[in-house]
Amino acid sequence: MTSVVVVIPTYNEKENIVDLIPKVRSVLSDAGYENHVLIVDDSSPDGTGEAVHELSRTDSSIHLLTRSEKKGLGSAYLDGFKYALQSKPDILVQMDADFSHPPESLPTLIKAVHDEADVAIGSRYVEGGGTEGWSKYRQLVSSVANVLVHLILGLKTKDTTTGFRALRRSVADALQNYRLSSSGYDYQVETLYFYLKQGFKVREVPFTYRRRISGETKLSVGEIFHFTWTLLRLRLKGLRSSGP
Repeated sequence: MTSVVVVIPTYNEKENIVDLIPKVRSVLSDAGYENHVLIVDDSSPDGTGEAVHELSRTDSSIHLLTRSEKKGLGSAYLDGFKYALQSKPDILVQMDADFSHPPESLPTLIKAVHDEADVAIGSRYVEGGGTEGWSKYRQLVSSVANVLVHLILGLKTKDTTTGFRALRRSVADALQNYRLSSSGYDYQVETLYFYLKQGFKVREVPFTYRRRISGETKLSVGEIFHFTWTLLRLRLKGLRSSGP
């Protein structure tokens, strides 16, 4: 049986996470996957970590990795992958905590890796994909971000900023050998750049991105500027090994 670990970073997501975790577990169990859910929580003041801990008391497949402070999305995924790799899962999945990445799409994403891909990314911009409930501003930001990635880095992937992804264990292992400098949303582009430069097979799988159910979006103007700087740095300096 294929084993899957779903890594979900959280910060003030108590309202969503108590519903999301059981849904993820149910969908993957019904699809025939041995599955675990790992929550990487940055000491959320709203009690997210405590809520996850309570769920884990009755389900040993739910795990909590608590970090002392808010350190950013990218570093949360890297810490989560490092922790999850200890159990040697076949496939690792990254997804948001706010139901914008529908749990129902998980089996399709995972199957793409199981069948042929090294990395499968949930894509809003291939045939069959889309978005629901986005403002015109959010649509503009996403479109401009993807255009910048295509122009500056020359990547052909249609949806370069999506955070809904599944990876073979070997890919997550390879990430441990590089010093990724992106701590925020630019992590999505830096890791995609890494996958393609390393020759991993990346496949886009259509899904529909939904507006978060509750809570506030964490995308800020500062993140947008940092995202642009990351693209320029990658173009000029490329990736950095973690070796000497």
